[in-house]
Amino acid sequence: MIDLAINFEETNDKLICKINGDFDAYNSAEIKKQIKERMENSKAAKVVVDMSNVPYIDSAGLGAMVAILKDARHMGKEIVLLALRQNVKRIFEMTRLDKVFRIVDVLEEA
Repeated sequence: MIDLAINFEETNDKLICKINGDFDAYNSAEIKKQIKERMENSKAAKVVVDMSNVPYIDSAGLGAMVAILKDARHMGKEIVLLALRQNVKRIFEMTRLDKVFRIVDVLEEA
């Protein structure tokens, strides 16, 4: 198991959360907790979740993303997923979550 790291960066009106590592049952609760805490303390209207370094996501990871989306909507924030790898994007497409989340390839589109 790769150690998980989440790096946060705030620019203009965006909170950027860069996840490094697998987004799975082992890590999903921690990822959700850290992103939620950061969202609560951020004035940014848009939360960009950079998943370019996420090689794998499972159902727990998807569940955590949906929970993060709900929290964000509750706070009046928008969630944008950035740079999903092909295999991760396919899972979002298979579960139809690509219709729920806004998914972009480059930060400029977020």
